[in-house]
Amino acid sequence: MTQATLTLDGIEPLHGTVETGGDYIRFRTQGMDPDRLARLTEGHIDIDGKSEKVMIKNVQSRSSEQGAENGLELTLQRFAPTP
Repeated sequence: MTQATLTLDGIEPLHGTVETGGDYIRFRTQGMDPDRLARLTEGHIDIDGKSEKVMIKNVQSRSSEQGAENGLELTLQRFAPTP
């Protein structure tokens, strides 16, 4: 997985890992309240030095293995589809 930073209006940037494919990005992070994220809709994601405008399509809590901190998985849609 690739490291990325998600920037949304009104909150500190979120750091996590991404999987990309077509028009969608799966972003995994920890330490954020899913209810707070549900009120946010748009932002920018920085992956490998490239910034893209994205829209949050889904926020889902996920459990980590080995008793680690629980995290979130966000499904993001790109505004400009990849060629």
